[in-house]
Amino acid sequence: MNTGQPATADHRAARTLVQAVLAGPLVALALLAATHFLVDIVAATTNPLWPTLEEHLRLPTGGLLWVYVAWSIATSFSQLLFGFWADRIHSRWLIWAGPCLAILSICCVGLVTSPWALAVLLVVGGLGIASFHPEAAATAGSLLPQHRSRAMAIFALCGYLGQAAGPIYSGLVTDHWGVRGLQLGLLWGLPSLLVLALGLTVALRLLSDSSARSQPAAVPVEPASVEPGSPADSGSKLAIILLLLAVGALRILPALGVPLSLAYVLKSTDASNQAIGAAQSAFMAGIGLGAMACAAFVRRRSERTVLWLMPLIAAPLLAALAYLTGWTLVVGVGTCGSLLGVTMPVYISYGQQLLPHGQRVASAITMGVSWGIGGGIVAGVLWLCMRWDTLSSIFGFFAVAAVVSGVLCYFLPAPDPAT
Repeated sequence: MNTGQPATADHRAARTLVQAVLAGPLVALALLAATHFLVDIVAATTNPLWPTLEEHLRLPTGGLLWVYVAWSIATSFSQLLFGFWADRIHSRWLIWAGPCLAILSICCVGLVTSPWALAVLLVVGGLGIASFHPEAAATAGSLLPQHRSRAMAIFALCGYLGQAAGPIYSGLVTDHWGVRGLQLGLLWGLPSLLVLALGLTVALRLLSDSSARSQPAAVPVEPASVEPGSPADSGSKLAIILLLLAVGALRILPALGVPLSLAYVLKSTDASNQAIGAAQSAFMAGIGLGAMACAAFVRRRSERTVLWLMPLIAAPLLAALAYLTGWTLVVGVGTCGSLLGVTMPVYISYGQQLLPHGQRVASAITMGVSWGIGGGIVAGVLWLCMRWDTLSSIFGFFAVAAVVSGVLCYFLPAPDPAT
């Protein structure tokens, strides 16, 4: 009696097909990008709420900017430490452990009753966010080594879409239920993370097994040695790191500062959290569309041109934001976001190519430390503009930063074509 054998053969064939599909690098990249989307939704829920949190804690306008700085430092500078660690010790578990910590912390900010408690909760959540990005970005880039900028564009795109969805979500929730309503994020955030973590674990394990059997180039091994005179040589490496930091910090000033500034500018006109979130989301959605355009149209030979040209085009539009209102403001911030968004994945990929022997450190610099420096500068300039009662003039500052960033990009060296 062989009636069970065809069924068994069909079952094995189906299982083999499923394993082959899951072992593809695009599946792992999609799951990484989806996790990035989840992480940045949670991270962006605070964006429209800084003035509201000041009211909740009975503080004057700008009274929580020091907490914003602490939050920025936690989410950014610590990425460098996580990057150094992950480049030396297997730390793939950070891809799901970090987001779990972030969700648990940030969704509970509405329960705090003092600025210090808020700072502690946001710093802990920020460390969770920071631990995710270097490992996840380096893994995403290694999945498509011959199309690294495209892989980073997909990965970054989902992060920017998360940052676009976060302000709208938190604005709606807090307008209806107050800041305590953020606890709803625990109900959908943790189950979503569990599903993504399980799927990503299976996909990366199957991809690793497939790579071991057939030795394809899907997951490359980083070189263990450095040739003298190469971009990884200690002297030139330091110069590259400093230039990347300068370019990144200036690039991040408008990307990070426009949403925060919009929160205070619009709140001064008695706008609702939902309206503030909509304007912020338009900017972040624009950055996401720019990242999508990067994935579709930007080729490796034109990356350097994109890096310096787009910030120069965005500069006059950034300055004009001070004079826009209503739907013209939404269109203006969305357009600025699109122009800046094209450059973001290229900048991250460029850093990984210039520092091929420390890609997690490169990711931490381009996605973390530069954001921390930019966040500190934004908070300081915003405080001065509030003190001098010239809040709208901060958009001119962002325009100048974009111009200088574009000029400095012209001096970035060309990466090795083999990286």
